[in-house]
Amino acid sequence: MLPPLSLIVITIVSLVRADVFLHKQCWHEHPLSAVNLQCSREAEVDHIQFPNAAVSNDQDTNVQISHRPWSYPPICTDVLPSIGSSLCIYTDTSFSHGRGISIFTTPELAERVVLLPPFQDSEALQGINEFTGTWITQEIPGKGMGMLAKRNLVFKDKITAYTPALLAYLETDLSTAEREKFFKLAVSQLPEATRDMYLGLATVYGLPEVKYQDVVKANTFQMEIEGHNHLAVFPETSRLNHACTPNAQYYLDPTLLTHFVHITRPLKKGEEITISYTSPLDPTHTRQQHLEQGFHFRCTCTRCTNHERTDASLKHIQGLQSVLNDWSPSTVGFPGPQLAEELLDMYRDEGLQGFMDVPYGFAALAYNAGGDDETAVEYAKRAEELILLKDGKWASNLAMMKELLRDPRGHWSFGRRLG
Repeated sequence: MLPPLSLIVITIVSLVRADVFLHKQCWHEHPLSAVNLQCSREAEVDHIQFPNAAVSNDQDTNVQISHRPWSYPPICTDVLPSIGSSLCIYTDTSFSHGRGISIFTTPELAERVVLLPPFQDSEALQGINEFTGTWITQEIPGKGMGMLAKRNLVFKDKITAYTPALLAYLETDLSTAEREKFFKLAVSQLPEATRDMYLGLATVYGLPEVKYQDVVKANTFQMEIEGHNHLAVFPETSRLNHACTPNAQYYLDPTLLTHFVHITRPLKKGEEITISYTSPLDPTHTRQQHLEQGFHFRCTCTRCTNHERTDASLKHIQGLQSVLNDWSPSTVGFPGPQLAEELLDMYRDEGLQGFMDVPYGFAALAYNAGGDDETAVEYAKRAEELILLKDGKWASNLAMMKELLRDPRGHWSFGRRLG
């Protein structure tokens, strides 16, 4: 079973307005979803038949062309009790100029998916599913395959932007054997190059009888499609290894079905590019527990091995944020900018440059509250940049930073802490 996608919540209540500010970091604390291959219903699957299907053309019969724009007639499960619908395999081998995509979802959602820009506009994925020239993959001792910088990289450099090979509705009704058969068919219908990339990805258990689900378990991200969670496997992006001090950040765009990765601090040629599989803002025990239970490895980075110092730093960070969060009358005249600068230094010392949108946001508010709107604007711009790299354009925090940038002196925070 997947852990719930929790959100880091930071609330700032203004005495002038009842709005909520810096309300949610939209970054998922568990970016790589831990998938349990066991489930509640071990049904008999010998009756499942997967007929061979050829790609349609204009000379096909009406029955054969009825499944357009999909390359094969959908193959479906029975109606699943928990969702009240069947799940079907929908494959488009021509998707993104022949990269292909297989989607295991409900018929209703499939009808909505084909209305998304990548299926309607041949230019929608321009610059996506193209090699950026910024990375190479290489075997890394003790870590398997990893992604290394092909050249020196700087903040905001794009590393990858790819659509998934497999997108599968998150369910718990199917037995492991049933799910494996459907995943196998979905992947087998992909173009050869994409199929081979999928099958070349790392697994957790190494069991051939659950190979296709094992790839999902080791490599899946969670993408919400029309309000429903789906597991998504991006073969290229899956080469990124974990770090509790990651140097890259990502977000998923559900309208483009695309996973974007950007650099968040300078890297030299040959350095490994990393993301975090769990929230680096969690205490060491919580991070280790999630990594061990979900991905079957124990992190031995300096933050984890020196856990007492790390956890003390995280506690101090939380304390600073709590103080900066206090907008009561008693905080008039208190040194908000100094505390905000200390908070920023704490994030840097912990190697959390990719998560500094929140402390940048606090700094913007603190300086604005002290009447320094020029510095406030500088920090709001930095917060905006990181929000776009970490959460995407839909984040609520982005709207707040844009509001401050539009009119810092007219913002609710301006001058609030002047004595």
